[in-house]
Amino acid sequence: MNGRPDLFLVTDEGRDMRTDPDLAADAVRGNEAAFAELVRRHQARVRGMARRLTGSASSGDDIAQATFLTAWQKIATYAGGTFSAWICAICWREFLQVRRKTRPEIEFDETAEIIPFGAQGSRPSDQQDDRMDLSRALEKLTEAQRVCVVMCVAAGLTHREAAEATGWPLGTVKSHVLRGVEALRKHLAKPEVA
Repeated sequence: MNGRPDLFLVTDEGRDMRTDPDLAADAVRGNEAAFAELVRRHQARVRGMARRLTGSASSGDDIAQATFLTAWQKIATYAGGTFSAWICAICWREFLQVRRKTRPEIEFDETAEIIPFGAQGSRPSDQQDDRMDLSRALEKLTEAQRVCVVMCVAAGLTHREAAEATGWPLGTVKSHVLRGVEALRKHLAKPEVA
């Protein structure tokens, strides 16, 4: 064969079993199928991260698409390590570019009183309500906290990987994650029923 017997290792389900670095190396050589596999593996993480950073499904999806386009164009710059950290760093930069181009029309007033939804009666919450509550709680964090929580908790990056992606000091990232998670817990705490 070609000296790499693992090159086309596929399970019975038809999934490619090559590592991300192997797929990236093949993508550098122009193998679009290898890059498509990387997209398949990481698209949920990137879309979720982008949607949480923007607070919008459509804007998040646009940033995710731009992220993968940039990744394809710059795949040769991937120097190993975790591919998810590399792709999330690109997502972060794409988010920053979009944010620089657009100015928010309404800024969140952190001193405003928060009125809980559904205060008149309680009903069992479903997953949609939980996602809406989480989105609202994320909006209440400072931008730095939101970015660090999204990268480290939602996207699963290590603190070090998030620090590399953002260019912020490791201690700063750890601090923002700690404070952000604590603030989320407070925002998401359900009032006790007497």
